[in-house]
Amino acid sequence: MIRAERAGGAFASMRRLLGSSSNRRILAVVCVAAGWFLLVLAKLVDLQVRQHEQLSAKATRQHVGSVDIPARRGHLIDRHGRELALSMQMDSIGIFSNHVSDPPAVAAALAEAVAVDEQALRRRIERGGFQWVKRLVTLAEAQRARALGLDFLHFEEESRRYYPYGWVAAQVLGTVGIDHTGQAGLEQKFESQLRGTPGRGLMQYDALRRRYGWQVLQAPKPGSDVLLNLDLELQSLADLELERAVRETKSQSGTIVLMRPGGGEILAMASWPRFDPNGLSRTKEDLENLRNFAVSAMVEPGSTFKVLTASAALEEGLVSVEDEFDCEMGGMWIDRRRIRDHHPYGILTMPQVLMKSSNVGTIKIGYRVGAERLHDYIRRFGFGTKTGVNLPGEIHGLVRPLERWSDASLASLSMGQEIGVTAVQMASLFGTIANGGVRVKPRVVRAIRESGSQEVPLEPPSAERVISQDTAATMQVILEQVVQGGTGRFAQIQGYRVAGKTGTAQMINPVTRSFRDGMYLASFCGFAPVNNPAVVGVVMLFDPRGQFYYGGRIAAPVFSTVVRQALRILDVAPSRIPSLPVRPPADVDSLLLADFIEGRARDSEDEPIFPGRNEAGPAEWEAPTAEATSRQPESASTWTFAQEPHGESLTAPDVLGLTMREVFALGAQRGIPIEPHGSGFAQQQYPGPNEALSAGDPIKVVFGAARVELRKALDSAGEGGG
Repeated sequence: MIRAERAGGAFASMRRLLGSSSNRRILAVVCVAAGWFLLVLAKLVDLQVRQHEQLSAKATRQHVGSVDIPARRGHLIDRHGRELALSMQMDSIGIFSNHVSDPPAVAAALAEAVAVDEQALRRRIERGGFQWVKRLVTLAEAQRARALGLDFLHFEEESRRYYPYGWVAAQVLGTVGIDHTGQAGLEQKFESQLRGTPGRGLMQYDALRRRYGWQVLQAPKPGSDVLLNLDLELQSLADLELERAVRETKSQSGTIVLMRPGGGEILAMASWPRFDPNGLSRTKEDLENLRNFAVSAMVEPGSTFKVLTASAALEEGLVSVEDEFDCEMGGMWIDRRRIRDHHPYGILTMPQVLMKSSNVGTIKIGYRVGAERLHDYIRRFGFGTKTGVNLPGEIHGLVRPLERWSDASLASLSMGQEIGVTAVQMASLFGTIANGGVRVKPRVVRAIRESGSQEVPLEPPSAERVISQDTAATMQVILEQVVQGGTGRFAQIQGYRVAGKTGTAQMINPVTRSFRDGMYLASFCGFAPVNNPAVVGVVMLFDPRGQFYYGGRIAAPVFSTVVRQALRILDVAPSRIPSLPVRPPADVDSLLLADFIEGRARDSEDEPIFPGRNEAGPAEWEAPTAEATSRQPESASTWTFAQEPHGESLTAPDVLGLTMREVFALGAQRGIPIEPHGSGFAQQQYPGPNEALSAGDPIKVVFGAARVELRKALDSAGEGGG
């Protein structure tokens, strides 16, 4: 009863309140406020509960950034621990363009500070958002930019690849792009090992996108160092000498390879044209210069390939060093094709065929080998497949299947035609002979070394016996004779026994697709010292346009210069006794002697025949001795000539038909005094060719006017083969 009365009183009070208009307005306001409160509450519940994760992630993206921390790129290191390629930390400068109030003024100031194009920078600033001003700036540029005091500049530390020795070994090392990814050479080949594993970092920004906090979530793992077989000194030497040779011979390009025959280590690999990886632009010319000619240029080797033909014949017991071949006075027909030698040779022994670089004699040796066996040896020596030198861009070369050989293919291949090879493949061929018949895989990379760990060899050097040790020893002796008295005389190195073979091969013109446009490959392949081979060298000069284009005249001297210094750098002991002072004959013209002493013996040979591919490919020119003498510094009248070891029997060399300059050069090299009579070409000599000669006794040489007729008569009689 009491409760009912109280409820009735409450309703009555409410009716009295609602009865007032002002009270009704207050109630309306309260209801509206309560409604807004409920709406806000609902929105807060939606934001804080239903959209919590989504909005939290969005806030994180706006104020916190997760970025990669680049790993230190591994170094490229030579065989003595010297860094050929390393990474340096440098600043990159960016700008928050939305906060720039005066783009022209800012662009002008920054362009002057960091050396960029002002108009291009202004256009980037006016584009809005974050823009790079310049990446990987120098220390001075970074300091000038900071001195401007612009709050909207952003400095980001990045890694830049640096090559301390510039263009040295540039094609082998390669280069990296702006993203620090390898783009050529070893940088590209070993990208996965060099780049390392990036880390992760947390960066915090304020509302103006200015960085105020940094946290490392995962530290980066540095890349592995790649340890090379290259020798910085030898590589620098090869690069410099190749540049000199290319410029002097006006060659289009060239390459030099130096290799240790025992382990296959590539000590140097030079290519021309070259580039500086520190300042590499993206012009067409610079990109073309990235090419490593030693592994990517395919050429017909020419006469240097005759070494393989001779090795196969000796290994199979099909020829011996006593066998004689009728070279038919310099010409023979093969399938309607006239094969010619550069000189009309008669009967030559097997070693003389290589010494004279006779095409006819080599073809006859190849006929004894036969197509199937020759094809087998070509493959066994590694031609037609990559050497596995671990450089990008290496090509297989070209060896046609046996079933595609024509009737003339055996003849062509015997003398180095109808086959495509690379310089490193030729280094492998001569390395096999120098290594006693065992072919060792060429290797540029020695090992991989992770940060703080031991070296891990990339792979053990593979070895395969191709020819017997006896065959290899015989070929070493023959190739030494090629250098001592054949087409490779300019490759001689005083104090060391040198073996090798010259080559002058026709090249196809890439524009006309013809062999008739005077393009040649001049090359020399060899090794030294013969008694204990330490270095194999290959020199190739592509399309020389200078005075000479013969391999024996322009490639052999480069081999001599490079390998001579390489032997000294490698501390290889001389293989011959020291030279003894000998006075020149008093009646020889002093200017002639000065010319001859400097190794500039005049070429007075008959012009070699280069008739085009419808006849024979180019053969080799027999050069006069290049390194016969050198002047002693203590006395202007004392001359140093290489002497034969005392106690050994001497034989008189064949000087008939040579110029006076060449006769003195040959006598100087053999340590034999020359007693000249007359002038011109050697007509008679006493003692005669190959006759016994006592140590210290001179050779009397009668000189006259005729020379070509004399040589032809001797060849016809079979007397001039040696």
